[in-house]
Amino acid sequence: MRAGGVDRRAFMMIAGLGGVAAALARAGPALATGDGAPEQAEFSWDHLQAKAKALAAQDYKPAGGDMQPALANLDYDQYRAINFKPEKAIWSGTSIPLRMQLFHAGYLYREPVEIHLVENGKASKIRYDRSMFYFGPAEQRVKLPEDAGFSGFRLHAPIYRRDVFSEFLVLQGASYFRGRAKGQTYGLSARGLAIDTVQPGGEEFPSFRSFWVETPSPEAETVMIYALLDSKSTTGAYRFAVSRSVDVVMDIECRLYPRRPLTHAGIAAFSSMFYFGPADHSFHDDFRPRVHDSDGLLMLTGAGDWIWRPLVTAPQILYSAFSDTGPRGFGLMQRERDYDHYQDLNAGYQKRPSAWVEPLSDWGKGSVDLIELPTNTEYADNIVAFWRPETALEPGRDYGFRYRLSWCWHVPVTRNIAEVVSTRAGLGLAEGSRYFAVDFAGGDLYAEASDEHWDYDVSATAGTIKAFTVSPNPIIDGKRIGIEYHPDGDRQADLSFQIRQLGAALTERWVYRWAR
Repeated sequence: MRAGGVDRRAFMMIAGLGGVAAALARAGPALATGDGAPEQAEFSWDHLQAKAKALAAQDYKPAGGDMQPALANLDYDQYRAINFKPEKAIWSGTSIPLRMQLFHAGYLYREPVEIHLVENGKASKIRYDRSMFYFGPAEQRVKLPEDAGFSGFRLHAPIYRRDVFSEFLVLQGASYFRGRAKGQTYGLSARGLAIDTVQPGGEEFPSFRSFWVETPSPEAETVMIYALLDSKSTTGAYRFAVSRSVDVVMDIECRLYPRRPLTHAGIAAFSSMFYFGPADHSFHDDFRPRVHDSDGLLMLTGAGDWIWRPLVTAPQILYSAFSDTGPRGFGLMQRERDYDHYQDLNAGYQKRPSAWVEPLSDWGKGSVDLIELPTNTEYADNIVAFWRPETALEPGRDYGFRYRLSWCWHVPVTRNIAEVVSTRAGLGLAEGSRYFAVDFAGGDLYAEASDEHWDYDVSATAGTIKAFTVSPNPIIDGKRIGIEYHPDGDRQADLSFQIRQLGAALTERWVYRWAR
């Protein structure tokens, strides 16, 4: 699956002048009006917020109407064959350490997206030009309209070599975007906003209709991206300050202007895939030991408690809500980094990103919601996570959220606490029971650590935990917790375990959703 073409996330969406002058000149007629002069307009963050607010006062209108059949009827191979020419990249040939390539419209990407370049408060719209693209082998080409348009863009930087620009960020399709740290492949996606996920009326997928990208200076370490979001239920103005060293870090500010009450708005939303793993009790006839883009939800509560929730696949929808006030962080993580635990040469799941959100403003009361959908394939995103405000977002008002989103290998927070290394589940010795082996390592918890003044916080919301054991695990220099759980006829339960010493947490709180 490559970022330049279609992937499983597209299927989920369907289901449901200076540097600028130089860039314009290289792009040729694609950025010019009939007389050859670039078409410019005033632009600022305040301007975008006003635009979004004014749009919210109007009835929703789908962008651009129906896509022309020649574009809509492109098949998978035909669309994948359309590629932006690297020599046409925005800022190509300049000393700016960044390149921007555009995605063609068509196939599943049917909503037109406007993309603008900004410098000195002036925005110039990038106009579609067929010469920007290579359309693949002659036998795959079809006649496309001259005004086909774009569906998004991606950014490249000299990550591994000074003379080679490598991709690190993609914004394409609805309000989806993806990043990857140095050495990673793409995995989970972020979304500008989720609305009514798994609610009875069906999910709504807001779209970024327009982007504005500021031309950075050659010395700049940050690129600024702005976006206008629109849907039947809300509009929004988004500002992204994107930087990268090893991790890709995005400081995000959004302002939302609802058209109707939003009772299930998902802020800082993620979509990911969990097919199966060692904590999953369903059978998979597969040569690989595990298949997933993310293996757990990590949370740092407003009270400073760390919670680890392993992901599972169940025969029914699982909806978990972790109530909180002023959350300090949450994210979908890919903790398992050992190739031997995946054995997939092509997918490289051990290289998939973790994504961590750190609120930069007061988010008040609400919950981190985790949704796990049944799946029989690795080609569908069946995991969704987001922050849901406690009270509905009402029309006639605007709401602001600021947060830092890191695409990373590990959670970007310094901490001295043992983390969950692995969760394994299987049949227990007693009839009808389940056995869980949970490994903790790190912090002040090591294999030979004394249990003096240790307290064990263990519970189940249904059924009974009949016994648990704490044993040294010298393989990881940590502890293995063995839990004997009896469902007692119940079909779902949340199990919890944590070690504390004199009231202070030695480990994350392990929370597991058991379901049958």
